[in-house]
Amino acid sequence: MASVLVVGSIAFDSIETPGGRVDDALGGSATFFSYAASFFTRPRLVGVVGEDFPEEFRNLLAERAIDTTGLVLQKGKTFRWKGRYHQDMNTRDTLEVHLNVFGSFEPVLPDGFRD
Repeated sequence: MASVLVVGSIAFDSIETPGGRVDDALGGSATFFSYAASFFTRPRLVGVVGEDFPEEFRNLLAERAIDTTGLVLQKGKTFRWKGRYHQDMNTRDTLEVHLNVFGSFEPVLPDGFRD
């Protein structure tokens, strides 16, 4: 099976909608892309998380056969985003952004990802 390289954000998302609220859900563009791509190919994820990133979230990625060899654990906190979706669910407001370890992230490709 072919693979796809994914470099980007891995985050905790806190989301408010007219129907409810969730805090610290697994989020980030690299996470969402990798998860969706895993239905068709083997994603190779490159990103950074902080010491607060739970094993439960690593397991969710592993369950979809997402290669996390390029996932770097750094001292500090994981990137966090908080937003509120409007009644139409097509528009939203960003309420908070905390880049944390993602703010100094410099991607490095593992040797096994260089094919």
